[in-house]
Amino acid sequence: MSDQLRYIVNELQKPPFSKNYNIISLDSLSGEQILQILNDIIAEIDPKQKIDIREEQAEQTTIRLLGALRILKYKPPEGLAGQFRQGLVQGDKHVVYPILEWILQRIPELKKRAYLAKFLVKLDVPPEISADTDVAELYEQYEELIHQFKNIHKESENIKNSGYSTAELRKDIEEMEKEKEIVGKRIERMQRKVEGMPNLDIMLEVGRKLRLEKEREKELQAQRQEQRNTINHAKQRIHRLHAQLNDLRQAGVGATPEGLLQKMEEETKVNIYIVKEKLPKELEIRRKAVDSLQRVLNQPALGAEDISNLEQRIRDTNEEIKEISNKKNVTNDPMEDKLALFRQQAAIIGRKKATTAEKLNDMRSSLATMQEEIQEKKAQVQSFAGETILRGEEFKKYVTGLREKSNVYKQKKVELSDLKAEYGVLERTMEVLRGREETLMQTLSTLESERGVAGFRETRQHLENVTEEKASLDERKGETLEDMSGLVHQLTLKISERKARLAPIIKELRPLRQQNQDLQMDYDEKKSVYDSTSLQLHTNMSKLETDVRNMKEEILSAESKYHVLENQSKLLEGWQELVAQEMKLYVSNKPEDKRKSLREKFLKLISDGEKKSKALKDEQRAVREAVNDNAKQTKMWGDLEKLFILKKQCMEKAREGGGGTIHRTFGTETLVL
Repeated sequence: MSDQLRYIVNELQKPPFSKNYNIISLDSLSGEQILQILNDIIAEIDPKQKIDIREEQAEQTTIRLLGALRILKYKPPEGLAGQFRQGLVQGDKHVVYPILEWILQRIPELKKRAYLAKFLVKLDVPPEISADTDVAELYEQYEELIHQFKNIHKESENIKNSGYSTAELRKDIEEMEKEKEIVGKRIERMQRKVEGMPNLDIMLEVGRKLRLEKEREKELQAQRQEQRNTINHAKQRIHRLHAQLNDLRQAGVGATPEGLLQKMEEETKVNIYIVKEKLPKELEIRRKAVDSLQRVLNQPALGAEDISNLEQRIRDTNEEIKEISNKKNVTNDPMEDKLALFRQQAAIIGRKKATTAEKLNDMRSSLATMQEEIQEKKAQVQSFAGETILRGEEFKKYVTGLREKSNVYKQKKVELSDLKAEYGVLERTMEVLRGREETLMQTLSTLESERGVAGFRETRQHLENVTEEKASLDERKGETLEDMSGLVHQLTLKISERKARLAPIIKELRPLRQQNQDLQMDYDEKKSVYDSTSLQLHTNMSKLETDVRNMKEEILSAESKYHVLENQSKLLEGWQELVAQEMKLYVSNKPEDKRKSLREKFLKLISDGEKKSKALKDEQRAVREAVNDNAKQTKMWGDLEKLFILKKQCMEKAREGGGGTIHRTFGTETLVL
């Protein structure tokens, strides 16, 4: 408990709470103040809960806090489950402290949960309202939006957890901008190169068309790949269906029509027993329980006397049952004894049937849940892998393929380790050669400076590089011109081929265009008719909606009046029953019934009240008679008090020496000035 309090105090001292509490001050708070702290912490998670609980009724506060804890998925400890609600109403520390500790340990997670609860907790729509078609459509749209929100939230969480950071994105953007600048420079360089070339526009147009055709070719290849994938999926589905068909055939091997009929008859008998015997009994039990609870709810509040009467009636009924059972045991018939054995056996068989039916229902429900889980797992596997589970020969092929791949992987790994070792050796040799090159360059530069030709090697190297670059550029120019001429020739051939292919298609397209125009005109006419009709329907629908709304309001008001009148009639029936019972007790000649009647009780209470009133009147009369004597005695006591006060003052003056002397004798006391 002390560790729990210390943790709560430390967390409350931190922002955003910033509460100046210590262990003693927190533990000395009242239940209402502790509930206010709990409410403030929940309001930090969900701002809608920010409220002063002193301005709210205790029951509303409890309901609101319980709803918030239910949304946050708080589970009370096992030892406090029975008294959790009452402890929360009273602000009990043993109930509230575990809640505070649990919330303070996981505030970020609970904030996220509260945020999601605003959008994912569904609204409760009564069945009589959800039966309306418009409301049902709106509720379906509402559920679809919730599903879309779930998917979007999952995508956003995946993006947040994918590992991408703003620094990496900025770095990628900078690199892309640099690449853009390099590409721009290359384009400018190529434009400068081709400025003086003849038929530049034609060649550019041909190049653009070539690029478009290549892009279209890529799109066609992608479509072809998609078609192949769909064909593969279809083949896999066909194979799976064949496997299922084979399984069904194997399951049907050895099955005869008589056996299948017998199995179906057994299942039918079991279902008939469940439907006609078991379920009606359970429904009757449920109805009786509901009726009893309804009667309890409709009854007025019982007092202590009513409860004692009911207990007395229960005791009387139990005694009557005992007497009847004793009489039955005394007057047992031998035939009855023989039938009792058969009754007992029938009861045992009935119980066995009931337990077997319950087990069957449990097994069916568990089978249904297992099938749902299997379908969910299959859907998850298909969404992750894009394929179904392999079985039989396919699985064997898959395993053999994995083994071959693992062997290839091991070989490649060995080769990679050898290449890494060789790379290390070569890198070391490169370092050694670079060191030697640096020393040779230094000695060569010293020799050039000694001979008076410093920088000769660098100049010669630069000239060689320039000549090599010029030769490579000339070669590239020639190659580009040849490539462009070849491309132009190929493009002209392809364009002519495409024109020849497209000529019949264009001829077929011309009548289709005319047909399209006619259909467009028909569509416009039909659309105008549709718009006018929909407008009329909307106006009629709005009128009907207003009428339906008014009718619903009238129905609700009539239902409320009906319920009020029904409750009043039930109360009157209860009073009528009490009056009838009182009349029976009043008419009865039994003294026990007379004692039970309310008339006797009220008469007894009236007689007791009259006796008390008479005693109080006598006491009042005695007080009035003694009032004069008491007043005289009070006055005498007041005079005596004044006399004692004067004596006290005189004694004080005598002690100070400013007065006379006091002479005391037996029975007298005199003052001489």
